[in-house]
Amino acid sequence: MIPIRNIISLIVSVLLIESCSQKEASVPKEILSPDSMVSILVDVHLAEASSNLTRINDPVKIMAYDLYPLIFKTHHTDSATFRQSFDWYLDHPKRLDKVYEQVINELSRRESEPNRK
Repeated sequence: MIPIRNIISLIVSVLLIESCSQKEASVPKEILSPDSMVSILVDVHLAEASSNLTRINDPVKIMAYDLYPLIFKTHHTDSATFRQSFDWYLDHPKRLDKVYEQVINELSRRESEPNRK
């Protein structure tokens, strides 16, 4: 099984290559801040990883998308705002690269915590 860190690193690498020719833009007010995006994406990736680790035949398997409403509520946003923001960041790869660098750092930090189970 490929570690999440490797998958995310691959995504970031592809985005870095794609972003070489684009200028940075400021984040519009209606778009989630980079810090908010980092926090939400960390939780989204943890939910994805958690749902992938449950057994296929588990009758109470929770899918990651089942957790999205809770994630959005926790971060005081909604799916439409997140989607709009994510689309904006996709159109601004340099910004998305910076966001994902922080996401990878946070996931790596959590993975290396001594109390990790």
